[in-house]
Amino acid sequence: CIGDTVQLNASGALTYVWSPTDSLSDPNIADPLAYPIDTTMYYVTGTDAIGCSTTDSLTITVNPLPNADAGADLGLCDGDTIQLLATGGSTYSWTPSATLDDPNIDNPMAFPLSTTEYIVTVTDSNSCVASDSVIVTVNPLPTAFAGNDTSICVGDTLTLNATGGVSYVWGPGMYLTDSLIQNPGAFPDTLTEFYVEVTDANNCVASDTMEIAVFRIDVAPRDTSICPGDSVQLNVGGPNATTYS
Repeated sequence: CIGDTVQLNASGALTYVWSPTDSLSDPNIADPLAYPIDTTMYYVTGTDAIGCSTTDSLTITVNPLPNADAGADLGLCDGDTIQLLATGGSTYSWTPSATLDDPNIDNPMAFPLSTTEYIVTVTDSNSCVASDSVIVTVNPLPTAFAGNDTSICVGDTLTLNATGGVSYVWGPGMYLTDSLIQNPGAFPDTLTEFYVEVTDANNCVASDTMEIAVFRIDVAPRDTSICPGDSVQLNVGGPNATTYS
């Protein structure tokens, strides 16, 4: 593979001279180290003890490194899983492996707990090796807040106000003026728990709930009659009434 070194080994003579010399550790020994940058034919001339010589040759084919590609950097939300995808070889080895479902395939599932750089080592059919990396950014979930629990009188409408994101989905929609805005009006006729799903700029989602209690006041006095000069006690309200007019 390009960048590698291989040892040559001539035999059959007493002394040796190799050429070309520019990519050899020593052209005047039987077994020099060769480090060609491209495919090269090497010649060796061997001379025996009585001065007779002959020449032989060999070709070293220099294979390019694989075009390792770990893919573009990725982002996910805390607690999610994402699929990696490497190309360029016939076998793959990913590190760190602790947060991968299989580090020895081209497309493992990754579930990092924090932002992580994954490195893939790619080997091709010539056993040449290259590597690349991808950064998986772990984005925190938004801090969803639906509001504090509260109460209203029957027939009233309360404006809700969620925070923590850029888009909102409220429910149950039957008691809301618009379930797809941050601050819908709520008009429950009974104790109701409202929930909101909050999505932030990274498309991460979290949810929260708040409860609205509806106070009902029973005002139903009965008609009656009295004699002149008599008095009668009036009685209205209910357990939730606090003031009267």
